[in-house]
Amino acid sequence: METELNKLNVSDKDTDTVNTKNCSYCNKAFTEELWCRRCDPFKKMGGWTSGNPDIDKFIKDTMHEAQYDPVVRRNVFLGWVPFDRLADIIEIGEGGFSKVYSATWLDGYSYYANSHEKRQPVPIQVALKRLNGSQIMSDNYLNELKIHWGISISYGLKFYAMTKDPETNEFMMIMQFANKGSLRSILTNNFNNTLWNNKLKLLRDSANDLYKLHRSGYFHKDFHSGNILRVTDELSFVSDFGLSRPANEQNPDNKVYGVMPYIAPEVLNGESYTFSSDIYSLGVIMAELSSGKPPFYNKKHDISLTLAVCNGLRPEFGKGTPEFYKKLAYKCMSANPNERPSANELFNIFKFWLISVVEYRCKEEFGYNAKEIKEAFEKADEEIPNISTSYEKNSNAIYTSRKFSKPVNSSNTTNSKESDQDCDSQMVELEVPNSI
Repeated sequence: METELNKLNVSDKDTDTVNTKNCSYCNKAFTEELWCRRCDPFKKMGGWTSGNPDIDKFIKDTMHEAQYDPVVRRNVFLGWVPFDRLADIIEIGEGGFSKVYSATWLDGYSYYANSHEKRQPVPIQVALKRLNGSQIMSDNYLNELKIHWGISISYGLKFYAMTKDPETNEFMMIMQFANKGSLRSILTNNFNNTLWNNKLKLLRDSANDLYKLHRSGYFHKDFHSGNILRVTDELSFVSDFGLSRPANEQNPDNKVYGVMPYIAPEVLNGESYTFSSDIYSLGVIMAELSSGKPPFYNKKHDISLTLAVCNGLRPEFGKGTPEFYKKLAYKCMSANPNERPSANELFNIFKFWLISVVEYRCKEEFGYNAKEIKEAFEKADEEIPNISTSYEKNSNAIYTSRKFSKPVNSSNTTNSKESDQDCDSQMVELEVPNSI
């Protein structure tokens, strides 16, 4: 049986006329545009199974709770895609807990033009995220799926469907492809052409995604430059919620997970994770955007670095970085989590800075003067070509997510040490050792 969305080819230009049509199966008015909540979910549920009852239930729940997306002009929900409907699969990245591929989804998805005329689906490029070891679906993986779906339907990186690799029986997420790459790849390949207005857009979008995640009651817990994906020149999203947890849930195994240079000192020192721990990671990313290099590229990522961070060591900034920018980044990286700003506060500040640079309005907000902001970032843009992009990375600097024992038992944690030096570093994908 077809859903009303698939069955109808509505040419009426009058939206009110479309909305007054009745479902052809139950003869009751649509609950939403071209969608009958009573009938359509059940029509989409038949004829397939993932082979896992938890995955089946999760996908079917998204159908029951389908929400209208004005971009594709239809109610959106997760689908199940047979693996043979995916082609041109190429591995493009690997983290500590998953592999990512680019692929072509041969069927794509249906959408409607402004006239409510149904357009035929066309093949689209997508990203596939393999959930390593998901033959037995864990609560952790289900948690990631639910978080990503919740973010996706509230203006996040789109999560289209699920599939399963028949060779390994591992589940894979089918997601929007970020053709501009990660923030890390942008800084590696194009730092000297990335001006501050583009950096502020990335920070604004990242802070907004963190705010939405925190507002939902979750931490990210693995926030770094490899998990910020750029979809267009104007839009980027935070991704990879594999380690995200509710605020009232902490790791029971007394372990720390993540990329060491981005982990907040209090977490390294054995304290519980908080929303402010994500903010620390954003402060590190602010320094990385300034210098073009990943944090602590020239140091071994071991217990010595952990102790140094707990005692105040912080990443360096690039030449010409505005002082007010560094001050805010150091506030994000404060040793005292209570002194760090919230994600919403940062979103509003970054948005004001961006408006000041791009549109310039003569006013003050959040203690910043728009004219001074604009002048400072324009001056900083002049220094970008002079910032060296060459460096020598320590062979034991590892930028994939790992598991660490805690605590480090540092006797003191102090305020961060500021530095005006230009730093040099590099992020590369490395094999993750069993211990540090």
